[in-house]
Amino acid sequence: MVKFGSNLQVWTSHLSDETIKLFSQVKEMGFEGVEIPMAHAMRVDESLIERARKELDRLGLKCTTCGGLGRADNLIDDDEEKRKRGMTMLRKFVDISSGLGANTMVGPHYGTFGMADVGRARTQEEWNRAVILLREIADYAGDKGVNIGLECLNRYETYFLNIAEDAVKLVQEIGKDNIGVHLDTYHMNIDEKNFYNPIKITGCHLFLLHCSENDRGIPGTGHVNWDEVFQALKDIDYHGWLVIESFFEPMEDIPVATSVWRQIAPSREAIMSEGITFLKEKAKEYGLY
Repeated sequence: MVKFGSNLQVWTSHLSDETIKLFSQVKEMGFEGVEIPMAHAMRVDESLIERARKELDRLGLKCTTCGGLGRADNLIDDDEEKRKRGMTMLRKFVDISSGLGANTMVGPHYGTFGMADVGRARTQEEWNRAVILLREIADYAGDKGVNIGLECLNRYETYFLNIAEDAVKLVQEIGKDNIGVHLDTYHMNIDEKNFYNPIKITGCHLFLLHCSENDRGIPGTGHVNWDEVFQALKDIDYHGWLVIESFFEPMEDIPVATSVWRQIAPSREAIMSEGITFLKEKAKEYGLY
């Protein structure tokens, strides 16, 4: 059976005591887990992590985490100091994830959001840096029981990793069992030819799928081909997380990457409650839930 998670970025970009108050609301909607965003990760202390973990345990919720790097801590940058800061940030992501009891953290952990403006394709040197440094992070994460899903973003958000085929190549070259691929139907809608093949070729390397409509609105109300999505998930015998990710308004931390300039749904709650109803029906139709 697949598991359903709610990405809390529709409400907030980071973990706080206000974020913890959202857990019970998500539970009542029928989600098995929450995906906790990790903006401002260096400000997160052990006591906050403990409070969040305690509330998750009380509610019987599981969690995953999501995060990304900035221009000052880009893992593939030419500047060695930026790469070092990127490694420090990724270790912090792992520590937070482990403390929360999250066995999976996802995101474009190879570089930073908003990297498409360099005006060129990735270089072999950047690829090699990603392989070497992510292999090192995989060892650190493995010791703490954390898996890492590397996300493909669309061409307007990064030049480094846009399609599942390349993500699988990167994961295979890294060669660590706890490094896999994180796909997102929103990004797939832009850069993939269809929704079936990317999931099928990712296969056992798929660690988590973000379920997002083409306009970031309520899943099932746009033109994402959900039948292709669920047929592919069935064909690879997927039993992992299906996480609804949406943005109700521009996020303060990454406004351009989210690019939500108008109201795309009646409310944040509608995105999640109506979205999970639709996705559960689809999952049941294909024998996945």
